[in-house]
Amino acid sequence: MHDLKYANEILAALNKAAVKKNKACAIVVNVRLNPFSHVTAEGLDATFRLLAESEGYGDIRLNVRTLEFILRCKSCRKVSRHGEPIFKCPDCGSPDFDIEKGDDFCIDSIDVNKK
Repeated sequence: MHDLKYANEILAALNKAAVKKNKACAIVVNVRLNPFSHVTAEGLDATFRLLAESEGYGDIRLNVRTLEFILRCKSCRKVSRHGEPIFKCPDCGSPDFDIEKGDDFCIDSIDVNKK
């Protein structure tokens, strides 16, 4: 379900940026997903490709990276940033911490290059 939502957000961003549906251009959309999301890069890519083809976009590719989250340890009070889920504080090893996830999905940029 969220795969479709995010794929539609990418299409809306392409339309808003007035990216032409042109087979002479290679389009790369750079996006990031939260590592705690149930949406996978593969699932998003497959869903997006189906929608992009139905909208008439030519050579288009998603570059999916992981969003970082903030870990705040309750024991040693250290704050750290991570891109992969972890289960204990990297500084003191305590499993007692809070996580600030932030956004689940974001579009960083759209690159359009002539072939």
